[in-house]
Amino acid sequence: MEEYDGLIVFLISTVFVGFYIFIEARPKGSHFVESVKNTITRFFRSR
Repeated sequence: MEEYDGLIVFLISTVFVGFYIFIEARPKGSHFVESVKNTITRFFRSR
């Protein structure tokens, strides 16, 4: 299985990079990163 470690890492990183490009590269842009950031900010906001 050791000989396939590099291939597995390459495939996983390709999936993540492809997902990021698919989400962010749109004509009007995406609010995915902004939505995640707002959710985290709301979670840590002091009351």
